[in-house]
Amino acid sequence: MRRDILVALYSEDTYVLDWMSLLVVRDWRTRVVAELTSPAEMSNFFSQEHLMCDGIIIDIDNAGDLKQLAKQIEKTGHDLKLIGLCRNPEPDFFRYVPHSNIIGLLYKQEIETSLGWAITFAAEGQPVFTPRGLEDAWNANFSVPKERLVLRSRSYPGLTDRQSEIARLAIIFSIGRRDLADELKISDQWSYGVVSELYDHLGLSELLDENQDFNSILENDPVIKAHIDEILEDLGTSKKARDLETLAFHLLTMPVIE
Repeated sequence: MRRDILVALYSEDTYVLDWMSLLVVRDWRTRVVAELTSPAEMSNFFSQEHLMCDGIIIDIDNAGDLKQLAKQIEKTGHDLKLIGLCRNPEPDFFRYVPHSNIIGLLYKQEIETSLGWAITFAAEGQPVFTPRGLEDAWNANFSVPKERLVLRSRSYPGLTDRQSEIARLAIIFSIGRRDLADELKISDQWSYGVVSELYDHLGLSELLDENQDFNSILENDPVIKAHIDEILEDLGTSKKARDLETLAFHLLTMPVIE
């Protein structure tokens, strides 16, 4: 049976922490075990006798003393994998964090909402970078494995600006239909209809039909297809609202693999 990927999140900016947490929680493959906002909280977390954690996602932009944090990670004695998130180049990341712990560097503006996918790939042992993250790794003389994934966010084709906004609110950020109606200035009943139309546009019915070939939707990417197959196997033929939203979330956030 598949085991959840257990991750801890670190940022001293609560807004960024909320953004990370929302995207990870919405991904059915991952589970947040800690949201850390200071070196003291990280120290307490690492002091647990039985540390249940596969890796740490650290907001490098908002990690005051990266050297201190890196020492805490090194002292744990656990083979914790670490993914760095940044908006600007952060050479101290490769300078202070033990290279054996680093499994990725992602630029926020390049990964956008695909964080859950990146974590899943990393948990499978595939180092993950966005294009600028990979460039930073090379510049820092980091030994980049040949077997790596370079990811960037995907612009889902064919969505109008309004559909994209509905997708962002209702599916990626999972706000309630009443709140969606308030935001779009439409009736509650109509809010359900616009989301259903979006599901049709994304081809969810075809994906749930075992007789349909959906390679064209996934651009014939074998890595992405394998993960979508896993999601479909988990959902079965369910067409419950929550399950449809889960599938739509993964479709909308799946990255491009370069």
